[in-house]
Amino acid sequence: LFAGNSFTFYNNAIYTHLRKLLVAEDPANRRTVFLKSFTLSGARLSDLRAGLIQTVESRDWDIVVLQGHSREAIDPQMSPGFRQTAEELAGLIRENGAEPVLFMTWAYADKPGMIAELSPSFTRLGNELGIRVVPVGLAFQRALDQLPGVVLHDPDRIHPSTAGTYLAAAVFYSALFGKSPVELEYSAGLEPGLGRKLRTVAWQSVGAYPARQE
Repeated sequence: LFAGNSFTFYNNAIYTHLRKLLVAEDPANRRTVFLKSFTLSGARLSDLRAGLIQTVESRDWDIVVLQGHSREAIDPQMSPGFRQTAEELAGLIRENGAEPVLFMTWAYADKPGMIAELSPSFTRLGNELGIRVVPVGLAFQRALDQLPGVVLHDPDRIHPSTAGTYLAAAVFYSALFGKSPVELEYSAGLEPGLGRKLRTVAWQSVGAYPARQE
């Protein structure tokens, strides 16, 4: 279950592309893997609380991904509430037999330095609460560093392009299933060579980000 806002639901939603990566791995996954999102446009994590609790209790989830406002982890006004809500929801998710996971968001296209704040903030929170962090933001940084000309953002410079959403899905595949997506033959309509490069970046980014960092 992916809980978040437009960062999660843009471009037909991250989980849609994750499902297609899983089906590319094995067509049987179409029947055996259930993916869903619970999203509200512009939401902070606390805005999702009531509906998310109901959704979590509606079925036996294995993993619940938590994604808040794009600056919520680093904004002085929002970060205390983000931490409190993440802790509360993580407890409720665990009580329902699922694993909570934090979605590390990316820097805006015109503010690349944001990742220097986002990465340590998510890492500290993950360590403090014992929650796994999926380093999507670090994958964006790596892709922009390694692939000159790649466009990961929408023209608004904040939301993801199709390539950005696809990269995020590949990072989640790598992190949640512990397998390389590099050889999978699904590229979300992107040029196949670019798709492969993004899948490679996703796998590298997860491998370079330990489960627990200081």
